[in-house]
Amino acid sequence: MKAPTLLLAALAATAAANLRANDIKPLLTAKNPNPKALPTLGVVRRGRQVLVSATFPDIPGLTCDAWCYESPLDYLGARDLGKGVLELRHRVREHPQAVLVTVVKPEPGVVEVVARMTLDKGKAGGLPANLPAPNICWQLTRAPAFASKPDPYPRFIKRCFIFTPAGRTFLDKTTRRKIPPRRPDDPYNNPPWVQMYVGTWQAVPKVGPTSWADYSPDRYVATVIGAVSRDAKYLVAVANDSAPLMAQAWHDCLHNNAEWLPADVPADRRTWRVKLYALPNDPAALLRRCSRDFPGIKRQRQGPNAKPAGAK
Repeated sequence: MKAPTLLLAALAATAAANLRANDIKPLLTAKNPNPKALPTLGVVRRGRQVLVSATFPDIPGLTCDAWCYESPLDYLGARDLGKGVLELRHRVREHPQAVLVTVVKPEPGVVEVVARMTLDKGKAGGLPANLPAPNICWQLTRAPAFASKPDPYPRFIKRCFIFTPAGRTFLDKTTRRKIPPRRPDDPYNNPPWVQMYVGTWQAVPKVGPTSWADYSPDRYVATVIGAVSRDAKYLVAVANDSAPLMAQAWHDCLHNNAEWLPADVPADRRTWRVKLYALPNDPAALLRRCSRDFPGIKRQRQGPNAKPAGAK
């Protein structure tokens, strides 16, 4: 067994040990028509979380999970649509007549997540005027090639990135403001473990004293957020063409908060769409691929206070 394989096996064992207390329970695995080329998708439960898992065949140590969803939705079930595709259904808690239907599709090196809203014909009422945005929490906890453990969490931040006016920028090179409710000398604030980001076309919001994280003054030019593997050979990223907010948070997770589009059509004709990418570590190739999938992903319009990441 070669040294990298030994290291990966050790990391996998550590990741498995860290998750035993959480008891991953498989609910459904999609039948993969080409497991050598396509990610294998499944639905699993961890505590109260329902997650879509994706295992990529061409990147060692990469099984990632998308928590569907953090938003106030109730999981109704899932089914295999064939060709490796999954469908999940969730009820909107505040509008029980509204059902969120999510289709998760594998492609070589990519997983596409597309949601739409429909009505439960057995319940009265129409779709809400403002559709609730699904808050997908994309987690690398079970990916030993990418996960934070067994290292201290701030080392994970050094492998996470966005694209700023300076190009691909790792998050430890951005200005990271302290977590408001924690003491300045709290270990989680030295350096800050979590952070939110907005685009160069937006003003940086101000947060209150109880906010879970603050916004960095450094802003992105493309709605892509990702992480690099420990050996720097591969990257993973989540992208869309509408996010007004991206974040790196506690569960070895990245958030890329898409919006319902098109905004000027009836609610039942809008879609919510993101893609998860697992590719060789080539940021230019990643942006080219994302731009083909989402033509509006890269925005060059600069705000009045735009500056290169790390500038004071």
